[in-house]
Amino acid sequence: MSLLRTTSNRQFIGGLMVLPVLVALAAVPTRAGFKDVVAIPSATMKRSFKATIVFPTSYKTEKERRYTVLYLLHGFSQNHTVWARIAPLEAYADRYQMIFVCPDGDYDSWYLNSPLKKRSHFETYIAHEVPDFVDQSYRTVAARRGRALIGSSMGGHGALTIVAKHPDRFRGAGSISGITDLTQFPDKWGLSKALGPYSKNREIWKQFSFVGIYHKLAQTNTGLVLDCGTADFALEGNRHAHKLLLKAGIPHQYFERPGSHTPDYVAAALEYHLLYFHRILEEGRD
Repeated sequence: MSLLRTTSNRQFIGGLMVLPVLVALAAVPTRAGFKDVVAIPSATMKRSFKATIVFPTSYKTEKERRYTVLYLLHGFSQNHTVWARIAPLEAYADRYQMIFVCPDGDYDSWYLNSPLKKRSHFETYIAHEVPDFVDQSYRTVAARRGRALIGSSMGGHGALTIVAKHPDRFRGAGSISGITDLTQFPDKWGLSKALGPYSKNREIWKQFSFVGIYHKLAQTNTGLVLDCGTADFALEGNRHAHKLLLKAGIPHQYFERPGSHTPDYVAAALEYHLLYFHRILEEGRD
């Protein structure tokens, strides 16, 4: 079903205006790209993790061409295969002429460098080790201007916090149903194993949450998108993050649409994120 028939969106760009989103989505092309599964090593964690990589058809024939890359981060309890199962990434790769990299973030890593789990340093892995491997292995635009992150749920947290801590590495980040404030969920999803009990580590939890570090994105020219369903348990955290960004004058786009914390919502939202990130990556500006 068409996104335009089933959703009513509000878009906030910085703090300047509120407009209905009227996006004409092109039909998904009948041809499609191709995918591969590779193992990407981590020197920091001394082990390798699988990743699904999706290429446009032209990658095989246009040997001199370099491609922008979108890194897609999965949610809690998922793995690198989920994005290709819920969305037609091979068709999107052809439509937007970009590479998709879906790294594995483990079951409950939260894409952070855990102070307790020394073999769980996924912030470093996603910010440095995965892009370095991809740039060395494939014909990419091997610079900040050629990379962006999109994540869902746990992956939305990862995308936002990684770009806040490493704005020199990625041109932008998108969060779909992302957890923007870990302190709202002290007993959930293995967080205490990574950060320690919240009652004894409140400041640590805050500093590992996007709402505790969002200010690092000021004056970085980073493209940001926050997107959450109106029936999602993460909605209040996203609204809070949106208000903080507005108050700080940090440009961003914010979407609320009917829906909840489901794969269907993620798949539908991804189409909007791809339109946005394709545009800013094609601009080729740092």
